[in-house]
Amino acid sequence: MHALVRGDARMIDDPLRAQSVSFAAGCIVTVLAAVVSAVLALVRPGDTLSDAPILLARNSGALHVRIGDTVHPVLNLASARLIVQNPADPVLVDDAAIDAAPRGPLVGIPGAPARIHPPLSADEITWALCEDLASESTTLIAGRSGLAPLRPGRAVPVAARGAVTTYLLFDGRKAQVDLREGAVVRALRLEDVTPVPVSPTLLDSVPEAPAVRAPVIPDVGAPGPSAVNGLPVGSVVRVSRAVPDDSARGEEFFVVLTGGLQRVDRVVADLIRFTYPQPDGEPPLLAADVIAGVPHVETVAIPAVPHGLSQRTRVLCAAWDPRGNQTALLFGEAVGGATLELAQSDSAGPNIDNIGVPAGRSVLVEATGLAGGRGPLYLLTDHGVLHGIQDADAARHLGLTGPAVPAPWAMLAMLPRGPELSSAAASVARDALPSTS
Repeated sequence: MHALVRGDARMIDDPLRAQSVSFAAGCIVTVLAAVVSAVLALVRPGDTLSDAPILLARNSGALHVRIGDTVHPVLNLASARLIVQNPADPVLVDDAAIDAAPRGPLVGIPGAPARIHPPLSADEITWALCEDLASESTTLIAGRSGLAPLRPGRAVPVAARGAVTTYLLFDGRKAQVDLREGAVVRALRLEDVTPVPVSPTLLDSVPEAPAVRAPVIPDVGAPGPSAVNGLPVGSVVRVSRAVPDDSARGEEFFVVLTGGLQRVDRVVADLIRFTYPQPDGEPPLLAADVIAGVPHVETVAIPAVPHGLSQRTRVLCAAWDPRGNQTALLFGEAVGGATLELAQSDSAGPNIDNIGVPAGRSVLVEATGLAGGRGPLYLLTDHGVLHGIQDADAARHLGLTGPAVPAPWAMLAMLPRGPELSSAAASVARDALPSTS
């Protein structure tokens, strides 16, 4: 047919092939148009409202939330999530699409977080309330401080600013000490010691041990067991060890009681000797077989005492591990790490001055006592603001998943407080925000 019509049998311009090429080109153009439309829909969504519960206006950046069929402006992401009870992220839509929808009044919690950052886990946190003793500023760290622990048995004498009570900080505890008691001062070698002024917030973050004072010994002066040669009750005696241990000269000390002997350490032995009448000279040295033949008792309450003073330091911290409810004392020359100075900073005042939560993270906190326990939930932001959370459901709606991290309330109490986060508070409608003037 081509040869008859064209008068040429060479098929240089086959019309059937041209039709096939045109058809293929049309298909390609159609596919490309569909791909471009899909890409544009992803890059520039929202010409119409989607079914998303939280909407973000493209041009104005205003956040909105669906309540039924009505679109409401909402103050922040935390409020939007609490209203819809879903940790959804905002979907970008055109301002015109929002303007065309049925509108409602402003809702939300003024001052609630605009962003909800991923929470830290207990494995990532050791709480540390630190004070720079030179600048008198306090810092709460949620993370790792990198500071060194005080040596076991070493103490730092401190007093809250403006207070007269002196404490010894040692072995993760604080113990009150009266510097007017001569026996205590001499036994612990506290002569000419001046307590370091610290923030009450730091002191409150350390659990308290019984005060450092001489133990109360009943029947002091009465005859002791006959096996100790009639030494009176209250006398301190010693025995030499065949293999010296950590105590000086390999000696152990005991106090004579009516029912036998009670072991005490060297500092407590000195505390007893400076308090109660003693035989002349050094504590009597008894043979090991004599000591072994006398009943060993534990009838007298012996206070925990330090064995010496720590070196001077610039930074002192109370650290609390949420995995074990244990307090430790740390020291060093700088707090270290990235911290943010809070607007409430008052240096020597009671407020916490700086926060050390990693940027872009948060903490779902369960407030406890220093000994552990259960308590209310809070959100701690990376700006150091502490928000109460109504319950575990509200935390889940905010997107705060995983177990809450315990933290002692004593360390949290002086942080700036934000509004409580609850669905009821987030759903409150308002025509305008209260004036701050």
